[in-house]
Amino acid sequence: AVVSTQSTGSVLCKLAYVWLELGDPLQAIKPAQSLIEQDTAPVHLRLLGCIYAAEANILMDKTYEATCCLSRDLVERIKHSSSTAHGELEGGEEDNSEITSTIILNSVALHCMKRDLNKAKRILVQHLSTLRDDEHPLQATMLLVYIELRQGNTENALSILKQQQCS
Repeated sequence: AVVSTQSTGSVLCKLAYVWLELGDPLQAIKPAQSLIEQDTAPVHLRLLGCIYAAEANILMDKTYEATCCLSRDLVERIKHSSSTAHGELEGGEEDNSEITSTIILNSVALHCMKRDLNKAKRILVQHLSTLRDDEHPLQATMLLVYIELRQGNTENALSILKQQQCS
């Protein structure tokens, strides 16, 4: 039964990816949503379903729905339900934290697109505070620089870039 569940999750994940690659977000959203709702699927696949569903919604200009797909509440609910169902997180803790980080950074980028820079910065700073300095993804640094520049904080943006250059 576990193999069947993993196979179903893998198929749904691949279907969503293929539909996105084919440029059909309407078709991509169906398997992505099914994957998200499948409590027995591995957590890393369900989290990828969140990313694919968000991307499909963005392609259809549904930013609110995309934001919902990337919400911290949904991600935590997926992680909790999977850890409860399977006793521990599949895919390795490192893989899951990388996927979670990707979801959070995509959420920040989405808030930037919606010009909600204060919320984007708050989410990003909160996320970065949970990581060691040497774990900060380059994408996070660039998002922070972008937010600072858009808010007119040129000196802060330069300071961030200089700090990144030194690391």
